[in-house]
Amino acid sequence: MDQGSIEILLLGEHADRPSYFSHWVEHRGYRCLFARSTEDGLALLGRHAFRLILSTQPIHLTDPMIAQVGGSDCSVFYSYPVEDGCWWLPLVHRGRKCLGAPALRPSELVKALDDMVSEIELNNLAVAIDDQEVPT
Repeated sequence: MDQGSIEILLLGEHADRPSYFSHWVEHRGYRCLFARSTEDGLALLGRHAFRLILSTQPIHLTDPMIAQVGGSDCSVFYSYPVEDGCWWLPLVHRGRKCLGAPALRPSELVKALDDMVSEIELNNLAVAIDDQEVPT
């Protein structure tokens, strides 16, 4: 499976200022794109099928970006700053709004992302195997 086929959008991040999550994405070999604003993110959404969006800038459920990922396999998390760190708020899980789901600490988010990406890879592998099977 080509891991580069999994596209992840880092919203509010800059390619010239790497963050922990850009290193996480790069280390795992996934394709990472950056958007400085929701307008830039919307433009990228029109051209890419992101499976994950991590936002370090405020994003609301009424944002057009959330509407655009509705019904897709995309999940969206927003980093909500607190004292010396942040909570990651799940806004969309596989195309369905999920505001109110428990927030995650950064270490919990990494585990959740690893699990989500593993699930994506398994689903992609299953589809690839089904496509290769020859009907009898």
